[in-house]
Amino acid sequence: MRLLLVSDLHGMRDTLGRIFREAGAVDAALLAGDLTDFGSPLDAEKMVRLAAEHAPAVFAVAGNCDSAAIDRHLSELDVGLHGRGLVRGGLRLQGLSAMPPWKHKMYQFTEEELAEALSAGWSAVKDGAGPHVVLSHAPPRGTLDRTWLFLHVGSIALRRFIESAEPALVVCGHIHEARGVERLGATTVVNCGHGARGDYAIAEIGSDVRVEMHRA
Repeated sequence: MRLLLVSDLHGMRDTLGRIFREAGAVDAALLAGDLTDFGSPLDAEKMVRLAAEHAPAVFAVAGNCDSAAIDRHLSELDVGLHGRGLVRGGLRLQGLSAMPPWKHKMYQFTEEELAEALSAGWSAVKDGAGPHVVLSHAPPRGTLDRTWLFLHVGSIALRRFIESAEPALVVCGHIHEARGVERLGATTVVNCGHGARGDYAIAEIGSDVRVEMHRA
């Protein structure tokens, strides 16, 4: 299965269109949050609908520059994964929106709340078949989460979950400058980078995971 991975578009619909045109055919698009730049649910919906023009399946979470209202609307559109687990297209998918506490006036959850959302999603997919994929806005703590100030601001709850559940793939963003691919135990972690700048990744997932980083 060929997946397009992108995060932190911050409302740049033209850039998302360019990314899809360059990426070619994909089986699904995973949007890892910050669909808007403090925009509205309608702004987020426009991004989702554009993605749906190019991918037969779209899944998304909200980022810290989105909002609880956007998160609810993503669920209403049946693409939102926060605190949910779905078995679709041979994949076990679950998601995590927002970020751990860091800056004021942004969409965030406590680590306890993030852990609860991960547990809820996992309970819905753990007995299913197929590769396990986590779509999260924030990276796990200590992996692809270092800011330009050399601070690690990823989620402790997500790291603990990865170490326990060992998903095949974790897709994240949030920290633009931490773009890259790393292994965390048995898990491939991809920080998609700054989608508004054209950053994206392609993951080929089956019996193993292969990732290529791109810039449109």
